[in-house]
Amino acid sequence: MAIVAMQKVAILAHKSLREDLLDALHKEGVVEISEAKSPSGLDHTEVQFRAAELQFAITTLKEVASKETLATVYKGMTEDAIIYAASHTDVRHIVDMLHALEESDTEAQRELQELALRKETLEPWLSLPFSLNATHESHTSLRILGTLPAGVLPVLKDTLATELPRTELQEINNENGTTYVVAHLWKKDAIRFEELATAMGWTTEELPKWDGSASYLYEEASMAIKELLGKKRKNHEQRVQLSVELPNLAKTAAFLSWLDEKQSAREAMVETSSTITLLGWMPRNRMALLEVHLQKLSKAIAVLKIKPDEGEEPPVLLKNSKFVTPFESVTGLYGLPLPSEIDPTMALSPFFILYFGLCLTDAGYGAVIATIFGIVLFKSKKTIDEAPLLWLLFMAGIVTFFVSIPFGGWFGLLPSQVPAALTKTTEGGSLLFRGQVWDLSKESGITFLQNLSIALGLTHLFFGMFLAGMHKWIHGRKAAAFWQDFTNHILLGAIIFSVVAPESMAAGKNYPLYAALVLMVWGKGYGNKWFVRPIMGVLGVVNFGIGMLSNTLSYLRILALGLVTGALALAVNQVAVELGRLFPAWIGIPIVILIFLVGHIVSIALNTLGSFIHSGRLQFIEFFSQFFEGGGRTFSPYRRSRSS
Repeated sequence: MAIVAMQKVAILAHKSLREDLLDALHKEGVVEISEAKSPSGLDHTEVQFRAAELQFAITTLKEVASKETLATVYKGMTEDAIIYAASHTDVRHIVDMLHALEESDTEAQRELQELALRKETLEPWLSLPFSLNATHESHTSLRILGTLPAGVLPVLKDTLATELPRTELQEINNENGTTYVVAHLWKKDAIRFEELATAMGWTTEELPKWDGSASYLYEEASMAIKELLGKKRKNHEQRVQLSVELPNLAKTAAFLSWLDEKQSAREAMVETSSTITLLGWMPRNRMALLEVHLQKLSKAIAVLKIKPDEGEEPPVLLKNSKFVTPFESVTGLYGLPLPSEIDPTMALSPFFILYFGLCLTDAGYGAVIATIFGIVLFKSKKTIDEAPLLWLLFMAGIVTFFVSIPFGGWFGLLPSQVPAALTKTTEGGSLLFRGQVWDLSKESGITFLQNLSIALGLTHLFFGMFLAGMHKWIHGRKAAAFWQDFTNHILLGAIIFSVVAPESMAAGKNYPLYAALVLMVWGKGYGNKWFVRPIMGVLGVVNFGIGMLSNTLSYLRILALGLVTGALALAVNQVAVELGRLFPAWIGIPIVILIFLVGHIVSIALNTLGSFIHSGRLQFIEFFSQFFEGGGRTFSPYRRSRSS
């Protein structure tokens, strides 16, 4: 468990070497440049706008690019390739074209919505025999459009035949419970018609004064919609054609980020009439090599150690072995350690991965998880440093496979459901899987996993207390380490001794326990005056006991999740079999296979997520609370990235 030692440095150079120095530091990528105390006041708005425009183009083209193009976006991002793409890619033309296409699509979409509304308005009136802009009244007559509830028209006609015999009603359409009608009537009958018709549910309709009949305008709108859809398809095709430039745009974006970082570094410089100075942080063990490389550039460059400002904390860079590095993704979820703390990654790694496996307790699920993430890593060619979380899940799948074999978890299957070659019969006559030791369907198996969870919890907690004491001891607080932390371990040793002591020592086996309790009471009162210390110590011991009880019981979630995984897997199998029995074999077998596959995929996803979350929780809440504070700042060196 290692936090890389950091050193604050000042890099001095002659003013004429400014650009060469910036390029060299950018390539080395080992120095985090401190921000200037007095901002330069330069306006970055234009640069930010250009970067946003470029990102807009990349995001837009990613949505339409082929898989082959997407696969090559970040391939071959060498320094020379990035510089070449930045100088040979017409970014302005591509961005302008994409903006024009976006405006065209926006306008086309607006027109499509208007035309769709027009068609919706016209559709019930397609049988109208006159143009919509034709006049609806003469000197003596009126023409009114309206709607009636279905079935009301004959009744209204009968009423009008008696009351207003000169009024004519023409049915245009009848759909969705509504009748569309044109009424021809004398002007002097209009008031009476409205009274009679409204009483029967009449609603007057006003159509726009468009030039042409409803059917003609409807067809015209349909043709316009086809043209607009064709226009959008052509715009899409143009984007697809432009997407071949996506790799070059990504390289250009990377180059633009270099320029932005370089400008930020310029602004962080302190200049005099003849020199420039850059302040920053870097790994202490890289100082000599950096100075050698910079000396090759010019002898007029120096790398000097300087003291941090008061209250200034160095950034944090973790350095672990290849096996432990994937677990940094777990530590990172909580937060980096402070520079004065220890890196908890190595300490949590065996517990996290073991808890993950025990929460699943299904070897079949472990094999599937390892296979899935193994294939992803093989195809993506990601290293541990590039994809620590993927490697962690791959390793967790492997551990789950081996941890689960003794518990007999195989996709929720029972030993009686698999070939006899895969099972064994115990002396008691029980049928188990080969390699299985404990049966979680029986009380003995559940009791064992329960006891194992508690034992692992106690080990985990006391290990955390040991790390807390070790940290204090290393930093010169030896008395605090002994009294506050190591007395806990003395008490644990005394309890173990009193339990395992042979009968010959029965008379005195509890004396070490009493002595350990006295030491612990005195230790928990550490930091108080001698006459207050025993009282505070007793309160501390009580608080310690309550905390240990609650924290230890929290580890029973391992038992709960382990049982739930098996129960869900068993339920999936039972549902698949029972549904399959409802159909003939030629239908039932595919149904069983489908439910089995889909059900277990969902179960694997849910249980993997649950195992990861709860294994992490046991680290963050129970384990870290013993010794870890966190809150460190990530080391962000000034370097040339290979991604936009």
